[in-house]
Amino acid sequence: MHRRSLLTGMLTTAGLSLLGKAQASTMDGVRQQGFMRIATTGANAPYSFLDADGELSGFDIDWSRLICKGLGVEARFSYLSWPGILPGLMAGQYDSVMSAVRVTPERKENFVFSAPYATDSAAVIVRTDNTTIHEVEDLHGLTVGVASGSILEDVAHAQGKPGTLRSYPGLPDIIMDVMSGRLDAGIVGRGGAQYAIKAQQVPLKLVGRSIDPHPLAMILPPGSETLAATISDQIRARQADGQAKSLFDHWFGA
Repeated sequence: MHRRSLLTGMLTTAGLSLLGKAQASTMDGVRQQGFMRIATTGANAPYSFLDADGELSGFDIDWSRLICKGLGVEARFSYLSWPGILPGLMAGQYDSVMSAVRVTPERKENFVFSAPYATDSAAVIVRTDNTTIHEVEDLHGLTVGVASGSILEDVAHAQGKPGTLRSYPGLPDIIMDVMSGRLDAGIVGRGGAQYAIKAQQVPLKLVGRSIDPHPLAMILPPGSETLAATISDQIRARQADGQAKSLFDHWFGA
């Protein structure tokens, strides 16, 4: 037991040390290697998901490729669960993250963000036959699901005050448990939930107001301000030339 505790402590200390050494990504470095390493979850349609062929697809994937094309480099993606993404970015495993990341004051203290490429808000999702939940405040005392490690956990605690809060890898698992009745509701990203309800024809609905809207941006490690500025230029250029609108209409249009 003593040896196991000692080993656990050593691993924890090593992990904290690693996370403390953020490795900045530079424009020169990205161009020299010829590609940008981009992390995403691959589990949040329509932003990033695996298509029928097992390939990454989605709004964020298309945006990433547009940005990298403008930079003259290849977009190389890794997908993993959200709790591992930001630690991996801090450890230098990726140059950036593109995964419907909300820009928050807390995150800006530790990371560098590009200019926003979109906006999303939180929403409450329930079964279509639910007649008792109308706003996030109606979740008080109920069983509610959220994505693990997301800022929606804070939204749930602060505004929903559920009796039981369950964490899930992503939206698909929340949808399944709301449909089955294991959850009374979920607090989810509005854009992804709207897409899922439409694409999958599931018996669910969004209720109430848009909650806590935030801009979405590409996120980079500390010290990557120059690369972030160049990426921001690409985002603004695509917004100006209409390609951003075409992407939005493709993934979110009627």
